[in-house]
Amino acid sequence: MQKKWRTIALTTTITSLLLSSAPLYAAETPTGTDYQQSISAVELDQDVTLRLTSALNKVAPGQQIQFTGVDKNIESMWQINGTLTGKSDAEFIQQYNPTKGRVESTTIYYKAEGLKQVLDPALQTGVSSFLKTFDTGNVFKPEALWRVYFPYQDNEPRNYWVIWGTNQSLEIDLDRNNQITAKISTPISSANSKFTNQANRALKSLGITKTIAFEYAVKYKQGEKEFTWIYRDDNDLNRVVIGAKTGKTWAVVNEFGKDWADDKDFARSFAKPKLSKNQAIAAVKTKASSLFGLNLKGYSVTIKNNEYTFTKKGAPTLLGKINKKGKFYSLELIPANGIKS
Repeated sequence: MQKKWRTIALTTTITSLLLSSAPLYAAETPTGTDYQQSISAVELDQDVTLRLTSALNKVAPGQQIQFTGVDKNIESMWQINGTLTGKSDAEFIQQYNPTKGRVESTTIYYKAEGLKQVLDPALQTGVSSFLKTFDTGNVFKPEALWRVYFPYQDNEPRNYWVIWGTNQSLEIDLDRNNQITAKISTPISSANSKFTNQANRALKSLGITKTIAFEYAVKYKQGEKEFTWIYRDDNDLNRVVIGAKTGKTWAVVNEFGKDWADDKDFARSFAKPKLSKNQAIAAVKTKASSLFGLNLKGYSVTIKNNEYTFTKKGAPTLLGKINKKGKFYSLELIPANGIKS
């Protein structure tokens, strides 16, 4: 390939994977002298080579490995590039920490045509079954396949496959019993008008003066736990989550409601509760009813900083966040059975 796949941050949550869906393919290969020298030399000692090879064999067994370049100019980290041949040709990038003597990450980039050759048949069957309920319009079109392994990062997933399409992605978390998470993003002009109107009303009901128009509706499904439409703008400042099956509103967020200057202002402003438990219930009960159909009678309240959690045994939980004025700018309903649909 004339272009080299480059490392991207794959350490966000769906819901930040969430929610930009298009793969970041290739940036032009740097042409600096240092990089060109590293490409030609590929100087790696035996121990480092063994560690890199072992990591690759873990995620791509039985393939032939060729290291093509190493960049040691990245602070505290080396970047190693290479190719795989065998089941399906691919390129890879590994990050090696010379101080800790370990491979921090391995990402392999396959073309979509290699999917059937490298993806386990059981996983292919699982994907096909998942798409029957998620992608009834048959719009999911694979364009690339990545195998990703970040064993030491704090957040999940760490060990997974991701299939990319244009504004689409499907992720298989190998550490969570092959749980599949997928999303398809559509422009707001093509979204369900009923849900769009519902999302606009929900956002307006928070009473935060400043808003921004929704730009996308993202169909999102995570195993059997969640199947929703997420209405959002490009920067995720305004967000409304609606059940794909039930049409129920599950969350409403307007980040413009935040009114503290910095972390110190936040800590100072919420060192003591802005609202008492009774005041919090009084402030949110009308919104809870109109947005979620939730009656807060008999609910208890716990307070942490600006976060208010409303709970009742056997009933849904309501999570709310307030600003310095005591106004709720974020409300989310957590179903008692944990399933949003």
